[in-house]
Amino acid sequence: MAEIHSNGRAAGSEQRAGRGLLAARRSPLAISDNDRRLMGRLAIATLGLFLFIAAFHRLNLLYSHKFFDVTGRAQWIWPQHRVAANVPVAFFATRDFDLPKNRYFTRIKLAGDPQYTLYFNGREVGGRRTADDMALDVYDVSTLARDGRNRIVVAVRSANGVGGLLASVDITPEYQNMVPSGSEWTIVRRWGNDLPLRDPPRIWRSSPMLLGRPPARRWNFLSARPGKFMRPAQRIVAARQVFRVHTALPVIDILGGVAVVGSRPMEAAVFDFGPVAGRLRLTNGFDGVTRAVKVRFANDRAEFQTIEGSVESFVFAPGERTIVDPQERRFRYAMVYGGNAAIDVVQ
Repeated sequence: MAEIHSNGRAAGSEQRAGRGLLAARRSPLAISDNDRRLMGRLAIATLGLFLFIAAFHRLNLLYSHKFFDVTGRAQWIWPQHRVAANVPVAFFATRDFDLPKNRYFTRIKLAGDPQYTLYFNGREVGGRRTADDMALDVYDVSTLARDGRNRIVVAVRSANGVGGLLASVDITPEYQNMVPSGSEWTIVRRWGNDLPLRDPPRIWRSSPMLLGRPPARRWNFLSARPGKFMRPAQRIVAARQVFRVHTALPVIDILGGVAVVGSRPMEAAVFDFGPVAGRLRLTNGFDGVTRAVKVRFANDRAEFQTIEGSVESFVFAPGERTIVDPQERRFRYAMVYGGNAAIDVVQ
């Protein structure tokens, strides 16, 4: 009887142990095979994401260092200006600096958005409209450089007041990025005929607004390429005839936070040069304030009445009577909206 009772107790213990094991297997804390496979996939995905972020960070550091070698401590600069005002801006960034005698070359590296013209030691060197073609233009000005004092002046123009200027100077393969654009540069808001040679009185000078080093704001890392030098003027071409037309200027109005494209009826002066190639020169009748003159280039009279199409803005700074387009063009007609500027062509 004792043996039967003992066997019964043993069998009962085994049954309870079996039920406990089954309960443990059914416990919500137990991990199924499917869960294990899912956790493995998540671990692999997390590791892959970590490796991707690490590689991206390394690549970003590599490109940052690479661009630092190109422009050093140079920062994008702009005048102290409320960018959201959406008004035209024209200014001149200046920098005087000394060059040593033992330099190998003198190369100015420059990016000006949206339009710039470079002067060095009183000479107009080059310039362009950047549009969507942003790059770091490199000008070898060794023949214009001199021992001791030198001077850079960059004219920058923006129809909507938005843009930036980045610059530095190289003199040997080892000694690069002298005088980087930054707080030591000067912003001049008014043109004077002697500005390419010296700064005006302090009342017309101010410190730049610093926008940051590359890649900053809407600019990314820029590739360097040779800058295009402006050819000395050989002759001035006047228009064969000038006549006026009634047309319309495309405008964009903001209504309730929505941009609405429309048109504004306007009279324009059309300058007929015949087929011509060269750079447009505009003469402004008002030199007291900043103003933008809008011009449309055409090759056929039928284009005068079309609202669609490219309209270029030429922004005059206070004191400027004449500006020259840095871009060479081929056209026949140049239509000046409002007719408040006279034009000819520099060849």
